Amino acid sequence: MDLVICAQNTTSVTTVDYFHEEGCLKCQQALPVIEEVTNSYGCNLTSHEIISSYDLARGYGISVVPAVVVNERTVITYNDYQGDLTLLKDLLTQAIVNGPEEKGNISIIGEDETGRALSFYLVFVAGLLAGFNPCILAVMAFLATLILSSGENKKDILKMIVGFCSGIFVTYMVVGLSILGTVHILPSLKNMITNTMVILIFILGCWHIYDAYHLRMHSRSTFHTPKTMVRLLERTARSNVLTLSFVSGGLFSLVKAPCVGAIYFSILDMLVGRTDLARGAFYLAAYNLGVIFPIIVLGILLGYGMSPETITELKENKRVEIRFFTGIILILLGLLLYLNVI
Repeated sequence: MDLVICAQNTTSVTTVDYFHEEGCLKCQQALPVIEEVTNSYGCNLTSHEIISSYDLARGYGISVVPAVVVNERTVITYNDYQGDLTLLKDLLTQAIVNGPEEKGNISIIGEDETGRALSFYLVFVAGLLAGFNPCILAVMAFLATLILSSGENKKDILKMIVGFCSGIFVTYMVVGLSILGTVHILPSLKNMITNTMVILIFILGCWHIYDAYHLRMHSRSTFHTPKTMVRLLERTARSNVLTLSFVSGGLFSLVKAPCVGAIYFSILDMLVGRTDLARGAFYLAAYNLGVIFPIIVLGILLGYGMSPETITELKENKRVEIRFFTGIILILLGLLLYLNVI
């Protein structure tokens, strides 16, 4: 922890807490400005690494770095100045100058950050919603049928579930962390990435509603599974179940993104620019656990008695309602994200 001490006057000393993350480019850019201002006005500047000081940061409602807290009251985060170092200097100067005289009624600049904080349970439930998806149910039933028809032991179904879930989990983690890392390194891309994801969420929401109509009218979905993926799934029953199931799960995550990935885009949009990389990884893991949880439960049931036909019947009977409900949820999510409500 680095400490720079300078006295403004004999009656009061302004305290400034600076939160950063190791390897954070935005933090490296902000630090010289923070040091210049605090040295000019005579302050106690204390530097905190956010992961090791997470409880302290959470007490201030901080989830984004760099962030500065003046006199334990005024919070300035990256979202307040969006990379404009001149604005950061002005905000910090104003907080320091007004701090000692108006300590009783200083507003918290970063208050909106706290109001929009995510929770493990919220993200996990969003993953559960994505996990109960007709596309996933269909692929699981198909894989289970292939394995049973090939005369393999039912325990191979459990291997298939482990591999399939691992493929989905790893793929979504890699993609999500790549997007969060890009914004972390190049914060100027944040608005473009978030706007693109909001547009995708709207489009996919409308597509889900249309697919519900198409299913009702024609009894088939517009979310087609490529023939190459079908052939790969067929090979799963004849070869290394665990390895091919892992590959199948990863490919499923990519080629079926319009079907199962829309809620994932919503979570990513909430995370971009609102959390540091470590916390973003935590929330992505929570979401992915939610996605694979129903798959694991159904896989265990398949391995110990449930027939693939039962899952197929469930998928066929409820897929219209699931599609329509998901479409409405996605459109509402897109609207709330666009209005910065969440």
